[in-house]
Amino acid sequence: MFKKVAMSTSALALALASSAALAVPQQHDITVIADIPGADFYVQPEDMSTIRDEQRLLWNQATSQLEGITRMFKVKSSVGTGTAPAIEATLMEAAEIVDVKNASKKINLNVSFNGAALTTVGTPVEVVGEDGATTEIRSPLVITPVAPGGGYAEGNYRGFVKVMFDAP
Repeated sequence: MFKKVAMSTSALALALASSAALAVPQQHDITVIADIPGADFYVQPEDMSTIRDEQRLLWNQATSQLEGITRMFKVKSSVGTGTAPAIEATLMEAAEIVDVKNASKKINLNVSFNGAALTTVGTPVEVVGEDGATTEIRSPLVITPVAPGGGYAEGNYRGFVKVMFDAP
């Protein structure tokens, strides 16, 4: 009788050990994207983190000012008609950042591309002339905060700058 119990205990220990050795399956979803520009028209950041990651406006404690950012883009357009701008750009919505806890606290942003101020009103703005875009050039995208009348209010601000580029 003792042998049967000892064997049963060994069999039970073996069964528990083998079930503990089975790993719990792990599943991961990995987002994969590709952006393949055409050879005749593209506006691409030199550093893809510009469009992949959040871009932080830094607070300058010494001046009590929020600093802007500049990001470089590679630009080319050879699809022009000979009379139109090579590349135009427009803001798709107002450029602003909003406090996450109090939506009434906003900071407007000025946005320019290649030295041309972008707006959401009216027609798109020429950002690269036809004579300058047939070969790839580097152009800066500049985002600068507009200080509110009463100064900057404490908060955690977030927002999007949505720019549409087109080759008319």
